[in-house]
Amino acid sequence: MDSLSLPGAEIKFKKSDKGVMADFDGNFVLPLESGIKNNSLVISYAGLFIEIKNIELNNGKLNIGEFEIPYFKDISIAEFEQLSESEKENCLPTYCWGQLLGYFYTDKLEKEYLTLNCKEKITEFEFNPTTKTIIVDWNLIKECK
Repeated sequence: MDSLSLPGAEIKFKKSDKGVMADFDGNFVLPLESGIKNNSLVISYAGLFIEIKNIELNNGKLNIGEFEIPYFKDISIAEFEQLSESEKENCLPTYCWGQLLGYFYTDKLEKEYLTLNCKEKITEFEFNPTTKTIIVDWNLIKECK
């Protein structure tokens, strides 16, 4: 899969109500508020949240690098029609120009790994399907190659 920028992704610290939006190229600068030292960074895009916990700020700067945002698992219209009514409740339709293309689960991820700022696949993360939040520790990201 080719890498795409995510214009409009929202980025903020978990303990703050001030955030920024990524620009057209997916870049952003998030000013630090006084008192924020060890916190979680939250990136949200298309209803999915990524919380990077235990962020360590050195000299007031942090470069999280480039990473691929995971997404919900896609299914075809035929696959959706085979689901039970309770399973269908966890799906949302995908449209393009008013035409139904398929569905995606809101409680399952497309991949069972993350690629955050490294070539290695990160499998040590939590996904909370209720809050649509992926939680990963900064130490796994900063030390990967």
